[in-house]
Amino acid sequence: MLTVAYMISFLVAMTILLFMITYGEGYSINQVLLAVVIVIGNGGYFALSVSENLQQAILATQLTYTIGLFAPMILFVNITEIYKVRIPGWLLCLMYAFQFGLFLCVASIGKMDIWYRSVEYCRMGDVVYLNKEYGPLHTVYMVTIYVYFLLLIVCSAGVIKGKRKISSQDATAIFFLEFFTIAVYVAERLVGFRIELFPFVINFCEILLMIPISKLNTYSLTGNNELVKNRLENEGYIFFDRKLRFMGGNHKAFEIFPELQEWDLERKIPGSGGRFNTYLRQPLYKFIEDQDESHSIGSFTMKDVRMNYRMGVIRNRSGLNQGYIIEIDEVRISD
Repeated sequence: MLTVAYMISFLVAMTILLFMITYGEGYSINQVLLAVVIVIGNGGYFALSVSENLQQAILATQLTYTIGLFAPMILFVNITEIYKVRIPGWLLCLMYAFQFGLFLCVASIGKMDIWYRSVEYCRMGDVVYLNKEYGPLHTVYMVTIYVYFLLLIVCSAGVIKGKRKISSQDATAIFFLEFFTIAVYVAERLVGFRIELFPFVINFCEILLMIPISKLNTYSLTGNNELVKNRLENEGYIFFDRKLRFMGGNHKAFEIFPELQEWDLERKIPGSGGRFNTYLRQPLYKFIEDQDESHSIGSFTMKDVRMNYRMGVIRNRSGLNQGYIIEIDEVRISD
């Protein structure tokens, strides 16, 4: 019976992941990663329930730790994305690297005593579990879990202020969802259940979390692929790096400035000739020289069409200048 329950939980997690990959639009990499680790972890719990010896049980247990090691952290990252609380790139990289380091320690189970000092295979009816004595790094793992649980509560409770405005209903639902998940995990550890309830709870958490995430994706530019696609078809975009080397453009930009198709990528703007040099070269130089917002917007008339342009700076997550973008849209002049 328990094996069937774990199998159903695994299939539910897999269905969610397949939906996000196949039909979902606008899901971030961290949202998809959360679904991936839940699938792997649920697979581990199912494998543990059907294991027949110590080695099989250890391998399955190692898979289950993908949920414990990564789900709280990635769930926290997803919440910060919802609330628009920015995590510096270096810190996010450090967080992932630390969890991956702990996962490497999980691989030592049965070979070293840093995670489990000792481990034995046990079966009681249809319940399979490992009787183990924890090692020092398992304590570090537990600390990281409670740290991320605390950060989840702090962020969702509004202590950390973000820019994303979500409904009070969604904010309350997210807060109590996290509280419920944490409460179940802590209760399991205090009571010492032989049956792991966390894979079922994390599936439930993921399903409910997809409701506000789907709404945010639907009513945003980043999540609305159809709207973005229409905009890309109707507006021209031209990209340059920090040294003003041409880095590409979209089909509409090539239609407005045919000479772009002849330009070499990662090369300076050709010295003369063409519509771009006639209408946009000097405004671009002026904008870069002055870095003045008043020089970022302008227009010009080409044949019977007025072209509006906007110039901007392309920045990375750390706010460093990576290049420049020019957006062009056309307004046909009435006869």
